[in-house]
Amino acid sequence: MADAVFVDVSNPKDPIGIVLDRVSRVFAVCSGLMLIAMALMSVYSIVGRSLLSKPLLGDYELVQMMSAIAVSMALPYCQMVNGHIIVDFFTTRLSPRANGVLDTLASLLLAVCAFAFAWRLVVATFDFKKNMDATMLLNLPTWWGYAPMGPSFFLLGCAALYTAAKQISKVGS
Repeated sequence: MADAVFVDVSNPKDPIGIVLDRVSRVFAVCSGLMLIAMALMSVYSIVGRSLLSKPLLGDYELVQMMSAIAVSMALPYCQMVNGHIIVDFFTTRLSPRANGVLDTLASLLLAVCAFAFAWRLVVATFDFKKNMDATMLLNLPTWWGYAPMGPSFFLLGCAALYTAAKQISKVGS
């Protein structure tokens, strides 16, 4: 129960790991900037609604779209630093090797799901663009919200494959 709050995250030394680490960090920083922009926009809208009776039109649409993008952009970095939540209720008594095998399988399953999501997000992006689908209040093209999520999930899939390979090398030794 007394897990460390601050974990020493070692940077990858191999070329693929370095590239994945740097790109996932850039995505995570962009995610954080988007969350800051969302917070400022929400404060502006709340103050405008409360004091001036002039809320920001479409703030819910923007928060919805920006939240989805921000979360998807943070996932690859989370995978690279093994930051996902782990429920170890059933695995605490297993050997480190068994836990390593389960972690590897989880990473491989995440990679498959992430690549499937990326594929479907790219297809949806082009469909929304072709159909000229737009939000109700601001009339923003819906595909704008989907476009950044495809690359984010593709990067998540690559990060999951990379971490699975690293876990396989740990389990094998």
